[in-house]
This record gives sequence, structure tokens and C-alpha cells, in this order.
Amino acid sequence: MRFIGPHVSIKENIAFAVDRAHELGAAGFAIFTKNQRVWASPALKTEDTELFKTKMKEYGYSASAVLPHAGYLINPATPDEELQKKSLNLFIDEAKRAVSLGLSLINIHPGAYKEGDRQDGILRSARMIDDVLEAVPEIRVSIENTAGAGTILGSSFEELDAILSAVRGKDRTGITLDTAHLYGAGYDVRNEAASILDSFTERFGKNKLYGMHLNDSKVPLSSNKDRHESIGSGHIGKEAFLQIVQHKATEGIPLILETPDESAWKDEIRLLSEL
Repeated sequence: MRFIGPHVSIKENIAFAVDRAHELGAAGFAIFTKNQRVWASPALKTEDTELFKTKMKEYGYSASAVLPHAGYLINPATPDEELQKKSLNLFIDEAKRAVSLGLSLINIHPGAYKEGDRQDGILRSARMIDDVLEAVPEIRVSIENTAGAGTILGSSFEELDAILSAVRGKDRTGITLDTAHLYGAGYDVRNEAASILDSFTERFGKNKLYGMHLNDSKVPLSSNKDRHESIGSGHIGKEAFLQIVQHKATEGIPLILETPDESAWKDEIRLLSEL
């Protein structure tokens, strides 16, 4: 089973996200647990979390089909002590929100070290992940690869491996691979998608791929830019996604569309499911 679906809106009520995914014919989906661009949001209401879980059961979604995404303000690698504290508190809050929805996984960007030594940033990122795992025992954390702009961590398998190696809670930490980010970082997904997944599995093991973001790219290979495009309309092309959805490493994990044209989501889900 491939849990293919988009990152859906939580507008009006977080439980409506399940309806939106179902209406699109999605087998899986992603959400933010709150407004991703603000530090503080009201706590989730019990009646809303219960409605979310009811709809999950009604439509046949399991927790393993959903990949919550932590907010963009969180920076696990920052050297700024105040931002570290704020990031950790928000990360813990969002992990607890996911658990309250009956979910067990949260996706996080590894962060930017801003200044100083890259290795120090890797260690800070790993330490914050451990702090979240300790504070929220029911959660697993998935580290998302990046396109490699500036001091942002996580653009290579080697760097993702370094973060994972520094995490104490390795049994509850894995990786989300974003195809557009891979392409921006110099991994030629267009021509080598299957072999890239083979290399990932050889290095990390199959059980460390917690999810994928399936996005075409507006920008060329090795651009170090993160610019998503609809499937088949960018530099990567459809063939790569055929290789991905047929690869054994993608079985049983969320395969999430973060493509820009919402009107194309239903067609993209159908295309990927048929592939």
C-alpha cells in the first residue's frame, strides 16, 4: 500500500482536513497541527481532536498514512539561545498536538546553523530532537532533507546520517525525502530515482524512510533552491515518480504532494496511484 495524498488545509476545523483528503481520493495526507507561521496558537479543543479521530476511522485512515509537518519557525540548529528555547517549546507543543489527534509522527526541517561551525549545528539539531522525544514518548520524528541553501542542514545523505548518528533516540527517528529538495541538492532524481532510493536503503535501512514529499521542481539540478512544481510539469518529469511509487522502500509510508496547483491534486493522486 502507498499512502498517496496532498498536504491539506486545516482551515475552520482541523477535523475538516480528513474530509478534504477523502474528497480528493487520497490514501494518505499531511497537515500542520496549527498555523505554521506563528509562535502561539490556541490549544486544540477536545471535541475537535475527537472529531478528527472519528473521521479518520470513518474513512479508513490509519495513523501511518498521515505525516504532520512541524511549523517553519522552528530551527533546531540555531545558535541563538532564545530562539532555541522558543523552537523547542513550539516543537514539543506541535508533537503533543499530533499525539492528541491519534498520530505518532511529525516531520521537521533540521534547521540552519546561521554562524560558526556546521558540526555544532548538527549537534544542536540532534539534541533538540532528543529533547522532543523525551518530552513526548508517543511521537516519532522524521527529519526532512533540504535543497542546501546557505547554512541550512540536511542536503546530503552524509549530513542526514550525521544528525541521525548524533541522536540518542535513533529507534524513533527517521527521514522524509523530498524529491524537489533532492534535485536541488544535486541528486538527479530525474534519471536515477530508483538508484537513489537503493543508496538510501543501503545506508540507513528501509525502516528509516518514514515518508516522502513528491514534488516536481521549477528549478534545475543542483540549484540549491526549493521551488515546487506540479508532477510532470517541472525539470524532474513523470518517469522519476513512476520509479519512486514502484520502489519497495515506499511501501507503507505517506507519499505527500506539496505541489502548488491544488486543482491538479486529484489528477496527480490518480496518476501516482495508477503508476
